[in-house]
Amino acid sequence: MDNPMIRALEERGTQPFAPVNDDIFILVLLFAGLLMVIALADRTCYLRQLFAGYSLGHSRRFSDEVRTSRSIYIRILLLLQTCISAALCAVNGLFASNGIASRSDMLNILLFGAAGVAAWLLIKTILYSIVNAILFTPPQTKVWNQVYTDTFIILGIALFIFAIVSTFFRLSVSVLSITALTLAALAEIWLAVKAFHIFFAKKYGSLQIIVYLCTLEWIPLLVLGKFLIQSN
Repeated sequence: MDNPMIRALEERGTQPFAPVNDDIFILVLLFAGLLMVIALADRTCYLRQLFAGYSLGHSRRFSDEVRTSRSIYIRILLLLQTCISAALCAVNGLFASNGIASRSDMLNILLFGAAGVAAWLLIKTILYSIVNAILFTPPQTKVWNQVYTDTFIILGIALFIFAIVSTFFRLSVSVLSITALTLAALAEIWLAVKAFHIFFAKKYGSLQIIVYLCTLEWIPLLVLGKFLIQSN
């Protein structure tokens, strides 16, 4: 008997690999969206406070209120969502450039991509914590930590939207590359501006911000690069 559901599954199974046709990829995409839904549904209105504090400036009293223990978990979930969204974007970019042709390749990129972004964020956080504790005052460090993590959370939300669009609309490699680089550049520019205002004086601030950010941005990349070379 000709069953339409069975016929649709058979036709889907014979199609060439694509992220939009893969159940695991769509489940990971939905999981990243679920993390955002948890944050939106949180009773502390965490995302509303985050965006309000981000737009008003983290030095204001409203955005410097002590977070509840529940909000700490929400922040961790959103940082995890950033890592997953970055890995999803990497899969779409590599697929558009014919760098992924099978489910096994996709799973490797998702796993190692999310783990790599998480390791990169962790190394940067540790380095910033050590340097800031030595060079700057605790109030400055507190404001910077909030700006720093909130920037990556907002970047993760933008990457999640970008992952959805690139999955279902089959964007070209050039569009994917330009959009990803633009998002990363905007995040880095914002961090540089906030670091300049939080930490440095105007007289020598330009030179200090270059040394400060370049040193702490490149070290995690060099560490991860060396690890990947040795593992290969």
